[in-house]
Amino acid sequence: MKNTSNNNSNSKSGSAPSITYITKSTEITADMFCEDDVRIAGTVDGKIESKKKVMLTESGKVNGSIHSPDADISGSVSGDVKASESLVLRASAIVDGKIFTKKLTIENGAQVKGSFQVGPNVSIPANGSQIVRKTGAGDKKKEETDT
Repeated sequence: MKNTSNNNSNSKSGSAPSITYITKSTEITADMFCEDDVRIAGTVDGKIESKKKVMLTESGKVNGSIHSPDADISGSVSGDVKASESLVLRASAIVDGKIFTKKLTIENGAQVKGSFQVGPNVSIPANGSQIVRKTGAGDKKKEETDT
């Protein structure tokens, strides 16, 4: 599934930015690639990639990875979550997978079964599980493979 909508918020029509919305009664078995925000209340079996924010409601379920600059999770994810800028795990969130992000907020009650790579110098892996961390000035980069 590919959403290629490209809404320019600076257009003369004054229209609001686009949001791809998966309703509670919807089940999708496919990888999703979106240009805009994604809000999921239903079930997605597959990878989700967005150039903007991914929002998973309390009823939302993702069986696959999520990769976006920002993510806000209230539902359940069985897979890795890669939020290159920030990730919010709400009290009802359940994540079974690895988390990669620069900024992380976890509300009381959120459940995570997996590992965390969090901080301003964490590089978000594109594919696989290889993590490259930036080190201090003049230091060589360290590579770590997590299997």
